[in-house]
Amino acid sequence: MNHIIDPSKHKLVIVSVATLVSFFGFQAASQALDAYQLEKFWLISFYVYIFLVFWQSFVFDLHLRGDFLKSLKHRFAYMFDRGHLSHYINYLILSAVIYWATAALLYLNPFEIAVKQALSLVGAGAFALSFWYLKTVFYGHKQAHRGVRQSIFFLKLYASFISFAAVFGLGHYYGITPFVFAIMVFVLTYLLIHQAFFQHHYLGHNEIGLILLSGLATAEFAAIIYFIWNVNYYSGALVICALYNTIWGILQHKYIDKNLNREIIYEYFAVLFVVLVIIFSTTNFSEKLPPPDQNRYENNQHQVE
Repeated sequence: MNHIIDPSKHKLVIVSVATLVSFFGFQAASQALDAYQLEKFWLISFYVYIFLVFWQSFVFDLHLRGDFLKSLKHRFAYMFDRGHLSHYINYLILSAVIYWATAALLYLNPFEIAVKQALSLVGAGAFALSFWYLKTVFYGHKQAHRGVRQSIFFLKLYASFISFAAVFGLGHYYGITPFVFAIMVFVLTYLLIHQAFFQHHYLGHNEIGLILLSGLATAEFAAIIYFIWNVNYYSGALVICALYNTIWGILQHKYIDKNLNREIIYEYFAVLFVVLVIIFSTTNFSEKLPPPDQNRYENNQHQVE
Protein backbone atom coordinates (compact mmCIF):
# COMPACT_ATOMS: atom_id res chain seq x y z
CA MET A 1 0.00 0.00 0.00
CA ASN A 2 1.41 3.40 -0.98
CA HIS A 3 1.80 5.95 1.77
CA ILE A 4 0.94 9.60 1.21
CA ILE A 5 3.61 10.48 3.76
CA ASP A 6 6.63 8.51 4.92
CA PRO A 7 5.42 6.53 8.00
CA SER A 8 8.49 7.63 9.97
CA LYS A 9 7.41 11.26 9.57
CA HIS A 10 3.67 10.68 9.99
CA LYS A 11 3.46 11.59 13.67
CA LEU A 12 5.60 14.69 13.17
CA VAL A 13 3.37 15.91 10.33
CA ILE A 14 0.14 15.27 12.24
CA VAL A 15 1.34 17.02 15.40
CA SER A 16 2.82 19.91 13.41
CA VAL A 17 -0.52 20.51 11.69
CA ALA A 18 -2.34 20.47 15.04
CA THR A 19 0.21 22.87 16.55
CA LEU A 20 -0.04 25.35 13.69
CA VAL A 21 -3.84 25.19 13.60
CA SER A 22 -4.13 25.78 17.35
CA PHE A 23 -1.59 28.64 17.30
CA PHE A 24 -3.09 30.46 14.33
CA GLY A 25 -6.56 29.73 15.69
CA PHE A 26 -5.63 31.52 18.91
CA GLN A 27 -4.16 34.34 16.83
CA ALA A 28 -7.34 34.70 14.78
CA ALA A 29 -9.46 34.68 17.92
CA SER A 30 -7.19 37.35 19.41
CA GLN A 31 -7.71 39.53 16.36
CA ALA A 32 -11.45 39.24 16.89
CA LEU A 33 -10.95 40.43 20.46
CA ASP A 34 -8.92 43.41 19.25
CA ALA A 35 -11.99 44.50 17.29
CA TYR A 36 -14.20 43.57 20.26
CA GLN A 37 -16.06 40.99 18.16
CA LEU A 38 -16.92 38.63 21.01
CA GLU A 39 -19.26 36.44 18.98
CA LYS A 40 -16.58 35.93 16.33
CA PHE A 41 -14.05 35.14 19.05
CA TRP A 42 -16.12 32.26 20.42
CA LEU A 43 -17.11 31.03 16.95
CA ILE A 44 -13.48 30.92 15.83
CA SER A 45 -12.48 29.14 19.04
CA PHE A 46 -15.29 26.62 18.61
CA TYR A 47 -14.62 25.81 14.94
CA VAL A 48 -10.89 25.47 15.51
CA TYR A 49 -11.52 23.13 18.43
CA ILE A 50 -13.93 20.99 16.40
CA PHE A 51 -11.27 20.62 13.71
CA LEU A 52 -8.65 19.68 16.31
CA VAL A 53 -10.94 17.08 17.88
CA PHE A 54 -11.52 15.56 14.45
CA TRP A 55 -7.81 15.66 13.69
CA GLN A 56 -6.90 14.15 17.04
CA SER A 57 -9.56 11.46 17.15
CA PHE A 58 -10.05 10.26 13.61
CA VAL A 59 -6.85 11.08 11.74
CA PHE A 60 -4.05 10.61 14.25
CA ASP A 61 -3.43 6.90 13.74
CA LEU A 62 -4.77 6.30 10.20
CA HIS A 63 -1.21 6.73 8.88
CA LEU A 64 -2.32 8.75 5.83
CA ARG A 65 -2.38 5.78 3.47
CA GLY A 66 -3.95 5.71 0.05
CA ASP A 67 -7.14 4.14 1.45
CA PHE A 68 -7.54 7.02 3.90
CA LEU A 69 -11.25 7.68 3.17
CA LYS A 70 -12.16 4.02 3.55
CA SER A 71 -10.24 3.84 6.82
CA LEU A 72 -11.93 7.00 8.04
CA LYS A 73 -15.37 5.49 7.43
CA HIS A 74 -14.54 2.45 9.56
CA ARG A 75 -12.92 4.69 12.14
CA PHE A 76 -16.24 6.28 13.12
CA ALA A 77 -17.78 2.88 13.84
CA TYR A 78 -14.72 1.90 15.86
CA MET A 79 -14.60 5.08 17.92
CA PHE A 80 -18.28 4.98 18.91
CA ASP A 81 -18.16 1.41 20.12
CA ARG A 82 -19.00 1.47 23.83
CA GLY A 83 -15.69 -0.05 24.84
CA HIS A 84 -13.69 2.54 22.91
CA LEU A 85 -15.90 5.56 23.60
CA SER A 86 -14.86 5.92 27.25
CA HIS A 87 -11.22 5.69 26.22
CA TYR A 88 -11.85 8.28 23.53
CA ILE A 89 -13.53 10.74 25.92
CA ASN A 90 -10.81 10.43 28.56
CA TYR A 91 -8.18 10.89 25.90
CA LEU A 92 -9.71 14.26 24.97
CA ILE A 93 -9.95 15.69 28.51
CA LEU A 94 -6.43 17.08 28.91
CA SER A 95 -6.26 18.72 25.50
CA ALA A 96 -9.76 20.20 25.97
CA VAL A 97 -8.84 21.71 29.33
CA ILE A 98 -5.69 23.26 27.87
CA TYR A 99 -7.47 24.64 24.81
CA TRP A 100 -10.50 26.19 26.50
CA ALA A 101 -8.55 27.52 29.47
CA THR A 102 -6.22 29.28 27.03
CA ALA A 103 -9.21 30.68 25.12
CA ALA A 104 -10.78 31.94 28.36
CA LEU A 105 -7.55 33.67 29.41
CA LEU A 106 -7.36 35.33 25.99
CA TYR A 107 -10.92 36.55 26.55
CA LEU A 108 -9.93 38.02 29.91
CA ASN A 109 -7.00 39.93 28.38
CA PRO A 110 -8.47 41.35 25.16
CA PHE A 111 -6.08 44.29 24.74
CA GLU A 112 -2.92 42.87 26.33
CA ILE A 113 -0.93 42.05 23.19
CA ALA A 114 2.12 40.57 24.94
CA VAL A 115 -0.04 38.42 27.23
CA LYS A 116 -2.11 37.14 24.30
CA GLN A 117 0.99 36.27 22.28
CA ALA A 118 2.47 34.38 25.21
CA LEU A 119 -0.79 32.53 25.87
CA SER A 120 -1.14 31.59 22.20
CA LEU A 121 2.42 30.32 21.96
CA VAL A 122 2.46 28.39 25.23
CA GLY A 123 -1.08 27.10 24.70
CA ALA A 124 -0.25 25.75 21.24
CA GLY A 125 2.93 24.18 22.60
CA ALA A 126 1.09 22.49 25.47
CA PHE A 127 -1.59 21.27 23.08
CA ALA A 128 1.14 19.83 20.82
CA LEU A 129 2.75 18.09 23.78
CA SER A 130 -0.55 16.46 24.69
CA PHE A 131 -0.78 15.22 21.09
CA TRP A 132 2.78 13.95 21.02
CA TYR A 133 3.07 12.12 24.34
CA LEU A 134 -0.34 11.41 25.84
CA LYS A 135 -1.22 8.51 23.56
CA THR A 136 2.08 6.81 24.36
CA VAL A 137 1.40 7.10 28.07
CA PHE A 138 -2.19 5.86 27.67
CA TYR A 139 -1.20 2.64 25.94
CA GLY A 140 2.07 1.88 27.72
CA HIS A 141 2.62 3.96 30.83
CA LYS A 142 4.89 1.45 32.54
CA GLN A 143 6.96 1.02 29.38
CA ALA A 144 7.13 4.77 28.66
CA HIS A 145 10.42 6.54 29.24
CA ARG A 146 10.72 8.39 32.55
CA GLY A 147 11.18 11.66 30.67
CA VAL A 148 7.87 11.09 28.87
CA ARG A 149 6.00 10.55 32.13
CA GLN A 150 7.60 13.66 33.63
CA SER A 151 6.62 15.71 30.59
CA ILE A 152 3.01 14.59 30.97
CA PHE A 153 3.12 15.34 34.70
CA PHE A 154 4.23 18.94 34.13
CA LEU A 155 1.73 19.27 31.31
CA LYS A 156 -1.10 18.27 33.66
CA LEU A 157 0.21 20.65 36.30
CA TYR A 158 0.17 23.46 33.73
CA ALA A 159 -3.35 22.46 32.64
CA SER A 160 -4.60 22.60 36.24
CA PHE A 161 -3.01 26.02 36.79
CA ILE A 162 -4.38 27.72 33.66
CA SER A 163 -7.82 26.15 34.11
CA PHE A 164 -8.04 27.37 37.72
CA ALA A 165 -6.77 30.79 36.58
CA ALA A 166 -9.40 30.89 33.84
CA VAL A 167 -12.35 30.12 36.12
CA PHE A 168 -10.91 32.42 38.80
CA GLY A 169 -10.69 35.30 36.34
CA LEU A 170 -14.10 34.61 34.82
CA GLY A 171 -15.57 34.38 38.30
CA HIS A 172 -14.32 37.82 39.26
CA TYR A 173 -15.25 39.28 35.89
CA TYR A 174 -18.86 38.07 35.98
CA GLY A 175 -19.34 38.30 39.74
CA ILE A 176 -19.77 34.55 40.25
CA THR A 177 -20.45 33.48 43.83
CA PRO A 178 -17.90 31.35 45.74
CA PHE A 179 -20.32 28.41 45.64
CA VAL A 180 -20.55 28.43 41.83
CA PHE A 181 -16.78 28.90 41.61
CA ALA A 182 -16.31 25.90 43.90
CA ILE A 183 -18.50 23.80 41.59
CA MET A 184 -16.35 24.74 38.59
CA VAL A 185 -13.16 23.88 40.48
CA PHE A 186 -14.70 20.57 41.58
CA VAL A 187 -15.55 19.66 37.97
CA LEU A 188 -12.04 20.53 36.74
CA THR A 189 -10.37 18.63 39.59
CA TYR A 190 -12.58 15.61 39.05
CA LEU A 191 -11.91 15.54 35.30
CA LEU A 192 -8.13 15.89 35.63
CA ILE A 193 -7.72 13.27 38.37
CA HIS A 194 -10.24 10.91 36.73
CA GLN A 195 -8.31 11.15 33.46
CA ALA A 196 -5.04 10.47 35.28
CA PHE A 197 -6.39 7.35 37.04
CA PHE A 198 -7.93 6.15 33.78
CA GLN A 199 -4.64 6.71 31.99
CA HIS A 200 -2.83 4.55 34.53
CA HIS A 201 -5.54 1.84 34.34
CA TYR A 202 -6.36 2.19 38.05
CA LEU A 203 -9.99 3.26 37.97
CA GLY A 204 -12.57 1.45 40.08
CA HIS A 205 -15.33 2.21 42.57
CA ASN A 206 -12.86 3.00 45.36
CA GLU A 207 -10.91 5.35 43.11
CA ILE A 208 -14.10 7.15 42.05
CA GLY A 209 -14.86 7.84 45.70
CA LEU A 210 -11.34 9.16 46.26
CA ILE A 211 -11.62 11.40 43.21
CA LEU A 212 -14.92 12.81 44.50
CA LEU A 213 -13.41 13.49 47.93
CA SER A 214 -10.35 15.09 46.34
CA GLY A 215 -12.56 17.29 44.20
CA LEU A 216 -14.64 18.34 47.21
CA ALA A 217 -11.56 19.15 49.30
CA THR A 218 -10.01 21.20 46.49
CA ALA A 219 -13.32 22.96 45.78
CA GLU A 220 -13.87 23.91 49.43
CA PHE A 221 -10.34 25.28 49.70
CA ALA A 222 -10.79 27.12 46.39
CA ALA A 223 -14.01 28.74 47.61
CA ILE A 224 -12.19 30.14 50.65
CA ILE A 225 -9.35 31.49 48.51
CA TYR A 226 -11.83 32.95 46.03
CA PHE A 227 -13.72 34.70 48.84
CA ILE A 228 -10.64 36.37 50.36
CA TRP A 229 -8.62 36.85 47.16
CA ASN A 230 -9.34 40.22 45.59
CA VAL A 231 -6.03 40.53 43.75
CA ASN A 232 -4.33 38.90 40.75
CA TYR A 233 -6.26 35.77 39.74
CA TYR A 234 -3.06 34.04 38.56
CA SER A 235 -1.66 34.05 42.09
CA GLY A 236 -4.99 32.82 43.46
CA ALA A 237 -4.99 29.99 40.93
CA LEU A 238 -1.42 29.11 41.91
CA VAL A 239 -2.53 28.64 45.53
CA ILE A 240 -5.31 26.26 44.44
CA CYS A 241 -2.95 24.47 42.07
CA ALA A 242 -0.49 23.89 44.92
CA LEU A 243 -3.15 22.07 46.94
CA TYR A 244 -4.27 20.12 43.86
CA ASN A 245 -0.68 18.99 43.24
CA THR A 246 -0.35 17.85 46.86
CA ILE A 247 -3.57 15.81 46.77
CA TRP A 248 -2.86 14.24 43.39
CA GLY A 249 0.78 13.49 44.29
CA ILE A 250 -0.24 11.60 47.42
CA LEU A 251 -2.94 9.68 45.53
CA GLN A 252 -0.49 8.74 42.79
CA HIS A 253 2.13 7.44 45.22
CA LYS A 254 -0.51 5.57 47.23
CA TYR A 255 -2.61 3.88 44.53
CA ILE A 256 -0.51 3.92 41.35
CA ASP A 257 3.17 3.85 42.27
CA LYS A 258 2.34 2.11 45.58
CA ASN A 259 5.35 3.59 47.35
CA LEU A 260 3.75 6.16 49.63
CA ASN A 261 5.53 6.66 52.95
CA ARG A 262 5.78 9.29 55.64
CA GLU A 263 8.75 11.03 54.01
CA ILE A 264 6.88 11.52 50.72
CA ILE A 265 3.87 12.97 52.55
CA TYR A 266 6.14 15.37 54.44
CA GLU A 267 7.79 16.42 51.18
CA TYR A 268 4.49 17.26 49.51
CA PHE A 269 3.21 19.25 52.47
CA ALA A 270 6.57 21.01 52.80
CA VAL A 271 6.35 22.10 49.16
CA LEU A 272 2.74 23.22 49.70
CA PHE A 273 3.78 25.21 52.77
CA VAL A 274 6.68 26.92 50.96
CA VAL A 275 4.47 27.85 47.99
CA LEU A 276 1.77 29.28 50.26
CA VAL A 277 4.29 31.27 52.31
CA ILE A 278 5.90 32.75 49.18
CA ILE A 279 2.58 33.70 47.59
CA PHE A 280 1.00 35.15 50.72
CA SER A 281 4.15 37.05 51.70
CA THR A 282 4.59 38.63 48.26
CA THR A 283 0.94 39.47 47.57
CA ASN A 284 -0.29 43.00 48.15
CA PHE A 285 -3.82 42.47 49.43
CA SER A 286 -4.50 46.20 49.52
CA GLU A 287 -4.38 46.26 45.72
CA LYS A 288 -7.81 45.22 44.48
CA LEU A 289 -8.93 44.03 41.09
CA PRO A 290 -10.61 46.82 39.08
CA PRO A 291 -14.33 46.59 38.31
CA PRO A 292 -15.17 44.46 35.24
CA ASP A 293 -15.93 47.43 32.96
CA GLN A 294 -12.76 49.23 33.94
CA ASN A 295 -10.72 46.06 33.62
CA ARG A 296 -11.92 45.47 30.07
CA TYR A 297 -12.22 48.97 28.64
CA GLU A 298 -9.48 50.99 30.30
CA ASN A 299 -6.67 50.09 27.91
CA ASN A 300 -8.94 50.37 24.90
CA GLN A 301 -9.95 53.91 25.88
CA HIS A 302 -6.30 54.91 26.16
CA GLN A 303 -5.65 53.58 22.66
CA VAL A 304 -8.60 55.52 21.25
CA GLU A 305 -7.45 58.75 22.89
